[in-house]
Amino acid sequence: MNRMILSILICLLTINGYSQHGVKFLEGDLQSALNVARQQKKMVFVDVYTSWCGPCRWMSEEVLQTPEVATYFDKHFVCFKIDAEKGDGVEFAKKYDVHAYPTFLMFLPDGTLQHKVVGADTLKLFIPRVERGLKERTSWKYLMEKYVKGTLQKREIPVAIQVFEEAHMKKEVKGLTDSLFQLLSPKEKLNERYWVVYEQLKYGDLFTPRFKFFVENRAKIAGKGRETGSFEIIRTMLFDHLINNTTGRITSKENPWNCGEANEMPYMRSLIEISDLPDKAFFLAWCDVASACYFGQADQVKKSINKIATFPEAEQYGRTFVWAYKQYFPDEEDKLESLREVWNLKGNE
Repeated sequence: MNRMILSILICLLTINGYSQHGVKFLEGDLQSALNVARQQKKMVFVDVYTSWCGPCRWMSEEVLQTPEVATYFDKHFVCFKIDAEKGDGVEFAKKYDVHAYPTFLMFLPDGTLQHKVVGADTLKLFIPRVERGLKERTSWKYLMEKYVKGTLQKREIPVAIQVFEEAHMKKEVKGLTDSLFQLLSPKEKLNERYWVVYEQLKYGDLFTPRFKFFVENRAKIAGKGRETGSFEIIRTMLFDHLINNTTGRITSKENPWNCGEANEMPYMRSLIEISDLPDKAFFLAWCDVASACYFGQADQVKKSINKIATFPEAEQYGRTFVWAYKQYFPDEEDKLESLREVWNLKGNE
């Protein structure tokens, strides 16, 4: 009798699937989906969304709407959707610590949370993230248990960093990348196997030995395969800090971002000097602009912005430089207009 009821339930749930061509999401609740999963010997895939979330709609209406992806998910999962802000979804989101949308959770048939992926992505990137949850040793559950116990092996840490990053566990990712870098020998630090410790460099890592080592050894670490990406990591770090100094977010009185000395320019200059950036002259010129703004030196602001206007690389940051010039010389409309023309800007900043 129970088997008959369950079979009818499965049929009803399937009829109410989400899409004729895409991934089918069952109606009901998690327990119903788990019951179906146990019978079909699959895992449960849960899409946690909100009605206002654009990336959630994009995933449901675009990424998960092809016959190929439907076949893949039907092979491995019983799929279920829940609105985190309605009905049982509120308690569900709280229970499974869901704070960003969309969040995708994967459960074993016994109800154990196996894997977690946060955020929207293209199908090409999304499927590998899901697949990590299908294998025990690359699943969030397995790696999290070892992380909590402090038993992660050095060879497992890069995978844990990747999985935790995909679950938006920023604190854990930061801790693991720092600890892994310290564990590596000088030779291992140059090995592409540990690229992840540099790929995860963030704003607050400016003064860390990890970032300095990366700048000094970029070519060896990245090789030819990651040349573009490695330069972008350095440029992004420099840009983020330089723009905060240029726009007054960091001043001679304080650094509200709590990541080192308030006057970052001397250290940043030293990093740029030892780097192999092809556009290092431009970034050094930007240091002059940022230093002048940091100390509130109007004459130097004018001089340094006039100089940086000669660099073609400055065009993509032109709005920042015009904004800075305007703070000190708001009445020099002719000069401001000429700077806008140099950097192909229209209108006010």
